[in-house]
Amino acid sequence: MRLRRRRTTARPGLVLGDQKVLGGTRFRSIVRALLVPLGVLVVWYAVTNAGWIGPEYLPPPQRLIEVFSTGFHYLAGKRVPFADGVYEATWISTRMVLLGLAIGTPPGLLVGLAFGYSRLMRDLLEFTLDAIRPTPLLALLPLFLLWFGSDPSTGVALIAFGVFLILTIQVTEAVRNVPHIYVRASLTAGASRFHIYRTVVVPAILPHMMAGFRLAVVVSWGLVVAAEFMGAGVGLGWLMIGRSRYLDNAGILVIVFIFAALAILSDFLLRAAAKRFTRWSPRATASVSMVGEMLGSR
Repeated sequence: MRLRRRRTTARPGLVLGDQKVLGGTRFRSIVRALLVPLGVLVVWYAVTNAGWIGPEYLPPPQRLIEVFSTGFHYLAGKRVPFADGVYEATWISTRMVLLGLAIGTPPGLLVGLAFGYSRLMRDLLEFTLDAIRPTPLLALLPLFLLWFGSDPSTGVALIAFGVFLILTIQVTEAVRNVPHIYVRASLTAGASRFHIYRTVVVPAILPHMMAGFRLAVVVSWGLVVAAEFMGAGVGLGWLMIGRSRYLDNAGILVIVFIFAALAILSDFLLRAAAKRFTRWSPRATASVSMVGEMLGSR
């Protein structure tokens, strides 16, 4: 039986190696990414200005701009412009997230690496952490309020604990999924166990560690909101509670968009850092290695 080879035709712009697979796809991807947000904005503007949805349920987009530029609120009994209060609250929330990440990241990485290196560490601590990890972090918030009080330290502690749990499991699983051929090749070359772990395993899991850290940062923004809601007394979440008391849904949406912008910006910066520090990894060129693009799908 004679087999016929399937004839394949390269599409224009196809480049091999670490370059882009399809020419001109970057601009096209940006345009596609903006279609949905712009479409939502147009629909939002249309339905609110046409009166199909009342302003008490969903304010028109221009109302958000008006609130941010001319609105005000009361802080410590003083009338403060809305924008000034938002700037201060944004810095407080950002500082809480940064402190929580700074406290929770080192122990999370170290414990995860220790679990991958030492069976003794796994036997001692893994069962305990596996029992704690499924517990919803928000269920622990009342305890954190009792331990740390109604101040920013509650949010910092909650974020640090959440980051620690996320990074521990992410790093441990990354170590377990290192290809065995890397380790066997190093053993064949006569490398010591610690040298292999330091020079082979840790660089191999670096992309996964960055992905875990991105997840931890996104979760941190959610945890800081919860802590501020429950009585931290400061930050954007506390400011949002104040706007809800006055039924100011426009002010609430402004703060929601600020939280979204902070989370998106932090994730963008981490992705840029990951691409810079893991250029050698195939994950750094995800647009090239996507199966659909290699097969020619649009």
